[in-house]
Amino acid sequence: MRYVTMLGTGIVTVVATGALIGMGMVAPAVRAEEPTKKIEIVAKDKEWKVSGYTLKDEPTDIVVRNEDTIQHGFNSSLFKDAKVTVEGDGTLAKGKGPNVYRVDPGKTMILHFTKPSSNADEGSKTYAFWCDLHPNMKGEMFVVSFKGQGGG
Repeated sequence: MRYVTMLGTGIVTVVATGALIGMGMVAPAVRAEEPTKKIEIVAKDKEWKVSGYTLKDEPTDIVVRNEDTIQHGFNSSLFKDAKVTVEGDGTLAKGKGPNVYRVDPGKTMILHFTKPSSNADEGSKTYAFWCDLHPNMKGEMFVVSFKGQGGG
């Protein structure tokens, strides 16, 4: 990063940030840690209600609340090639695939993961999710991809 300064004599000088830091004139910018993105999904009356979105390459929490009176499963194509950890009242459904989770009535689970970008420029994308116990319960989540170049 460079700073442009104008001296009283009409001379314009360009000074690199490192030089200003070395002279004690500018404090280095510290990038704040980005908050974890969150998608909230509620199962109620055998339907999914979704709010939130995530970004590629960002840590994400999917909060799944079961407000129904029966157990639900949760699986998604979003989890392909992503390491998922579960917190709360959810469990991994053994023998149902690598990323099939179950949550009992009245319980909540949080799935933590980061969706890696592929080498292909796929842009923003929706990912399906479904309940493996109730085939009519399906929904979609949105992963946003920002394109463009920064100036500088």
